[in-house]
Amino acid sequence: MTPLEAILTAAVYGGILLIIYGVVYWAHRAQTDRSAFVGLYLLLGFPGGLLALWGFATLVVNGESWGWRYLLVGLGLALPLVKPLRRLVASFTRIDPSSSVDMVGLSALLAALSLLALVVAQSNGNAIDPETMESPNSIDLLAQAVFLSLMAYVLVGVGITRSFRQATERLGLALPGPRTVFIALGAVLVGLVFSAVGGALTAQFQPDLYDQVENVTTELTAEVQNPVGALLLGITAGVGEELLFRGAVQPRFGLLLTSLTFAFLHAPQYGFSFVILGLFGVAVLLGVERMRYGTVAAIITHAGFNTLAVLAETYL
Repeated sequence: MTPLEAILTAAVYGGILLIIYGVVYWAHRAQTDRSAFVGLYLLLGFPGGLLALWGFATLVVNGESWGWRYLLVGLGLALPLVKPLRRLVASFTRIDPSSSVDMVGLSALLAALSLLALVVAQSNGNAIDPETMESPNSIDLLAQAVFLSLMAYVLVGVGITRSFRQATERLGLALPGPRTVFIALGAVLVGLVFSAVGGALTAQFQPDLYDQVENVTTELTAEVQNPVGALLLGITAGVGEELLFRGAVQPRFGLLLTSLTFAFLHAPQYGFSFVILGLFGVAVLLGVERMRYGTVAAIITHAGFNTLAVLAETYL
């Protein structure tokens, strides 16, 4: 990464964080300010409604099969504005149907799931073309970890409703004891079993897609196929992704929705393969660790899992 690329990357990440911070602040303000609450309906409902109408018109009037994809994205963005839906989601999560913060969070989560489904649908379930990808180097990995970690702190309201210490506690970060470390390391083996089962099922029933996944994985890890690089990838992914998903998202939106989002986040990389099912199993494992032993346990397991996976890709 050249100095100019580093500056541009920092500017993009910084801009995204500022936007997220602004939306989070707005959502908290809407808890007591009715005009801010109405503004959220415009912010989320207007683009969501337009996308849904466009998708519906394209599907029904023009007969274009891809219209349902935009309909899905629009509904994902706008439906959480309907309070009965939030009550339904509250029946299996910890969200408050009356909370503007949880309303915005649910809208963002469902829209993200819809967008990921759209990406997979557009690729016809195939993995992304390896030639369009670039393996991240150490600077990229560190930058992504810092970005995801800062996003997690912003999402839980640091500087808005929580101090840094309070936000750290909300994210489930605490110094683990020897027993927790031992359990987290043991869980790495369980995660590898889930992953191996997903890979074996893909090789058996989706051999062409399995070859695509292998090529994508090789390309993605090209810059880190050594012990130091594997460890760096493991630590950065473990810290960044676990702070965001298990630390910030899961306590409000539950194990199921968080695990689904985590698994489908990798769908562009692995296509609609059984590998995603294995990753869902890994996500559930990490989520259970978060609930029982804290986020640091999930970070240790995630880091160990990724490190061993890259080393296996390198030397086996």
